[in-house]
Amino acid sequence: MSSWRSHIRGLAIPLVGLLLITACGQATPTQSAAPSGAASAATTATNKTFVYGFTQNPVGGCDGTQALVLATTGNCPLLVQEALIRYDDKTKSIVPALATSYTYDGLSATFKLRQNVKFHDGTPFNADAVVFNYRRVWDTTFDANKLAKFPNAPTIPFKSVEKIDEQTVKVNFTTSRADTMLYMTTWPALIQSPTAVQKMSAADYTFKAIGTGPYKITAYQDNARIELDRNEDYWGTKPAAAKIVLVIKQDASALVNDLLSGAIDAMRDPSIEQIDQIKAKNLTVDSSPSLIFYGAQINVMKPPFDNVTMRQAINYAIDKDSVAALSKGAAKAMYGAIPEIMREYNAEAQSYKYDKAKAGQLLDSQGWMLPAGGKVRMKNGQPLTVSVIQRTGYSGVTTLLTPAIISNLQDVGFDVKTVTVEQALQYTDQGYFDTSKWNIAVGGWSAVIPDGTAMLALWQTANLRPAGLNMGGYSNPQFDAKMKDAAAALDDATHDKAIKDAQVILKNDAPWLWVFQQQNVVAYNPAKVAAAPFRLQGNLDLLNLALK
Repeated sequence: MSSWRSHIRGLAIPLVGLLLITACGQATPTQSAAPSGAASAATTATNKTFVYGFTQNPVGGCDGTQALVLATTGNCPLLVQEALIRYDDKTKSIVPALATSYTYDGLSATFKLRQNVKFHDGTPFNADAVVFNYRRVWDTTFDANKLAKFPNAPTIPFKSVEKIDEQTVKVNFTTSRADTMLYMTTWPALIQSPTAVQKMSAADYTFKAIGTGPYKITAYQDNARIELDRNEDYWGTKPAAAKIVLVIKQDASALVNDLLSGAIDAMRDPSIEQIDQIKAKNLTVDSSPSLIFYGAQINVMKPPFDNVTMRQAINYAIDKDSVAALSKGAAKAMYGAIPEIMREYNAEAQSYKYDKAKAGQLLDSQGWMLPAGGKVRMKNGQPLTVSVIQRTGYSGVTTLLTPAIISNLQDVGFDVKTVTVEQALQYTDQGYFDTSKWNIAVGGWSAVIPDGTAMLALWQTANLRPAGLNMGGYSNPQFDAKMKDAAAALDDATHDKAIKDAQVILKNDAPWLWVFQQQNVVAYNPAKVAAAPFRLQGNLDLLNLALK
């Protein structure tokens, strides 16, 4: 499941640790992955408290099966809840968590469960608990299913679940897909205590989730503070911090002041304007890639961009590296459809580095010439005029996007008109859905899992309006065929080859204006944090911190 976005904040994308992802990896479908603990053996348990600040409230507490949890919250719910399997950022593969091994044949997965594990409330973790959880999320005839909403459930083609024995469960799926096991590491598959779920109301449980994870929720103040204490009975390696305090303030400047004063140890997403101030105080600013990228959809349904050469020209016209430099680490230039951190990255499809001269040559080849002394290209007496649509409410690094696109297009001879719509109207017929208003629509795209089929889904014919958010009208049967092949392939080699081929098709057709991949920024105090590893989605890896 992917989503088309034109803002940097409020992104709901978690995989294995509050949000998931980037860099595709799948375990070999018919083989079991090797057992693995949830935390690195390099961490050493301490009696210290780690305080982490961020600007967005986690919707619905830490219960990822009931409500979306925002990307900015660090690693919750992974800190509290776990799935049977998890995505490993380093190996780019699926490894065991509450299961010690699994097999997957496309239409079913069989999991061997970890023994002697208990939920935070003392309830045993076993096959019955897994069956309860999966029926709660997917079985509409099940009483517990009626107590809450599960907006992410459709990401997994669940059919049924059966208990084989006390430590073995089998899950059946309606369709065979290459990405199913990746989705089985995300929100819907997180395992809750059946006792706690049945004991509390849905509203109460949302803020008091009970899992098997390395931390327990001990206090929750909505939109202000979450406290988590280490689960001393955790089955895996104990993480370093005895207590984690998540401080929520909507004002990033206030969090920066907290960091500078020592009130917090680390924070997510300081404003670009304050990066230098933080570094001047000998604090560390680091970044990590996300599965979110920004640029613009190109309207291929009308001139001038019904012409592929014109689309290629504007991709060469955008100075992505300058945008990245201005972002102070919050953006990384993109020259094609998939970032290099992903396993299916195809270097041969990364053509669109900034080349103003190349852009001009392509425009010349289509008859759009610059008059002597003129700034706007002309053809048959008509100026090269295009409309760029954007919405209100940009913040952070996305404020750089529209000005860069407009300025660079003007540099190569476009007359650029700007259309601005209210954020609330963006995805309506008064906004981006009215394609008569625009030639270029500024926005972004994100994926929930580190898989090429999710990253490239926007351009499939199936996602054309009104079914999806392919608003630019791009459609190519060859591209669709490659995506279908990738979705069906259960082995990595076949899957990756199809995605790499699909990237080449997109490179040639240029239906999108690629600009940058979001880099999530973390600032921290090196006097308190000896090492600050990241998850691929840009969050501090709170399970693998080394504290001083």
